[in-house]
Amino acid sequence: MIVGASASQYVVQIVTGLGSAAVLFLISSGLTLTFGALRIVNFAHGSLYMLGAYLAVSLREPIGFSNGTFWIVLILAGLGVALAGVVLEVFFFRPIYRRPLLTQLLVTFSFVLILAGIVRSIWGAEGESTSVPPFLGGGVKIAGGSIPTYQFFFMGLSVAVAVGLYLFLYRTGIGRMVRAAVSDPELLGLSGVNVRILFTGVFAVGAFLAGLAGAAVTMQGLSGPDIAVRAVILAFVVIVIGGLGSLIGAFVASILVGLAQDLGIIWVPEATLAIVFVVLVVVLAIRPQGLFGSRVA
Repeated sequence: MIVGASASQYVVQIVTGLGSAAVLFLISSGLTLTFGALRIVNFAHGSLYMLGAYLAVSLREPIGFSNGTFWIVLILAGLGVALAGVVLEVFFFRPIYRRPLLTQLLVTFSFVLILAGIVRSIWGAEGESTSVPPFLGGGVKIAGGSIPTYQFFFMGLSVAVAVGLYLFLYRTGIGRMVRAAVSDPELLGLSGVNVRILFTGVFAVGAFLAGLAGAAVTMQGLSGPDIAVRAVILAFVVIVIGGLGSLIGAFVASILVGLAQDLGIIWVPEATLAIVFVVLVVVLAIRPQGLFGSRVA
């Protein structure tokens, strides 16, 4: 309980929470990007995250997980998930963009079950994990506790992704087209832009980020088919708190949710997920559109 926790415990949990927040942002940034551009509620995003984890496990054996091959595994896992995302978008999700919300929910949630079944049939129901590359081994001593080095790697990676996405959306021609497609895809199409290919590319980038997060998180421990549901629940909590489609909102909300999770271990260890939803309820009670969302008239 909160009474028995020392200051050093709080410091350790806060730093660990920032590591959890970094992973959450890697997942939710892709979901934010696809929702912002395509306006589709994609429950299968968590399954793409899970697929990235299992691809990393499979690639570890033939490629290895040394300081150099670690990056190759991460990129290849992300690209493999991006390819799977393209298949999903072109053949299954594209036809439902203009369908009612309930249709989107049913179709995308169906793929949560389908992809979980595929993973179980190929890798089994047991959890899998990768080793930690040498340069991320060990830990950093903080306030009498030891924080795994890979937690700081997660933080650096999430900041790099955030900066990269911001520069992509606001400093490139393709990014301007993506933002134009959000407001008026028909007008953008009339200007000569192939909106379908643009949307497929956006979905592929979102899937790549999910796969990258899944590949990286295998360093933390076992990854099982059940991680998909928890990941997508937390990702949706993040984008709702931050404001639908807001990249900055997703970044800030990831920090709030990550800290709430890890501090909840001190406060109510039996119900850490409840703390996350308390944060969600409080934010929506004050700002129904989320922290950085736009109020809908």
